[in-house]
Amino acid sequence: MDKRKKINRLAKRLISLSTVKGELNESELWQGVLRLKESGFKHLIPLLKALRPKVSQAIAWQTIEVTSPTVLSDSAIASLKNVFEQKYNRPVQVRTKLDPALIGGLQVRIGDDVYDASVSAHLKRISGEL
Repeated sequence: MDKRKKINRLAKRLISLSTVKGELNESELWQGVLRLKESGFKHLIPLLKALRPKVSQAIAWQTIEVTSPTVLSDSAIASLKNVFEQKYNRPVQVRTKLDPALIGGLQVRIGDDVYDASVSAHLKRISGEL
């Protein structure tokens, strides 16, 4: 196995070992990286380069980004959090964005998954069918 594949496997393993109950513990991850550095690991820079997109991806799968045309109530945010924690079987954080162009409804993104229940998306679908 070549060096790049070994480093990618190590990066995945570090993330796996630093994930507790579906949530990446960044402090545990960086402690693992520091232990490797202290042990004389010679490929630290390539490992960090391999970790960067994997950490970003792990965090994206832990975060739901909710876009709405108006400010959501705390109870609506809590409800969305609960629904997506059950759906993905892991704890999630909620980040909200405002976009008046949605007109109504919501867009929710978690990782690569997008759920679009906005009025603007429905209008686009309807106009595409005409």
